[in-house]
Amino acid sequence: MSRWLAACVVTLVCGCAAPAVERGSPAQARLAEAEARAVALARSGDYAGAARFYGEALRIATSLENADAIAANAVNLSIVEQWLGRDAQARAALAAVLDEPRAAFSERRKTQAELRRAILEAALGNLGAAEVWAGEAERRCAASCEYAAAIFNVRAQLALDSGRSAEAARLAGAALERARGDAGRPEAANALRTLGRARTAAGDPSRALEPLRQALEIDRALGDPRKILADLTELARAADSAGDAQAARGYKERGLAVSRAINDGRSAAETEVLLRR
Repeated sequence: MSRWLAACVVTLVCGCAAPAVERGSPAQARLAEAEARAVALARSGDYAGAARFYGEALRIATSLENADAIAANAVNLSIVEQWLGRDAQARAALAAVLDEPRAAFSERRKTQAELRRAILEAALGNLGAAEVWAGEAERRCAASCEYAAAIFNVRAQLALDSGRSAEAARLAGAALERARGDAGRPEAANALRTLGRARTAAGDPSRALEPLRQALEIDRALGDPRKILADLTELARAADSAGDAQAARGYKERGLAVSRAINDGRSAAETEVLLRR
């Protein structure tokens, strides 16, 4: 599975207070502080520190029986644990949501957790399990929910990784249709990149170039260096397959410059679905 899928930028904002504890209580203040420190550490590239504080926030939220905070911090903990290469811990973090069917989690939070589990399983090469979790998220979401584009993008990646390039292109097109407005631009770029990759895999690299250029344009506007690198890598591959060695070399050189800039700066931290309540 492409690295960008395990590191896609989506910021979700939801203002929620603990139902069992009045706003401003000491316990709620500790929860807010732990979450804020986790976010700051993740942005600075200190993923171990972020995991520590997301874990602390999850423990506090559990003690408060704050279902929304439990779900948000479980997903965030799973993300940073995966960045650290601690896959078992990343999966275990999601158990707080996925293994508690009677808990009062919203459909939105359940969808987030299922989608996160699909991304995690796909990154580990467990495509069958990833398909199951993506299917769960899709059934819960239906075509109109806010994660429809993301779900179609995950399914498109799974199809591509399984060698089904035509199906990947179809699903990427469905994701693109649902990625509307400014909020949908990251998923639109993901869909365009997958469409380009699918066309290259199908032996039509010339037709892959335009969607890949569009993805690059969006990612540059969004200022996402890791996705810019992914776009340039795919453009180099498509141009090379199309027989344009000069263009391929240019994309490779630009990609190398971006890669060096990323590796030189910890602040260019990869981010996925870091949820802020």
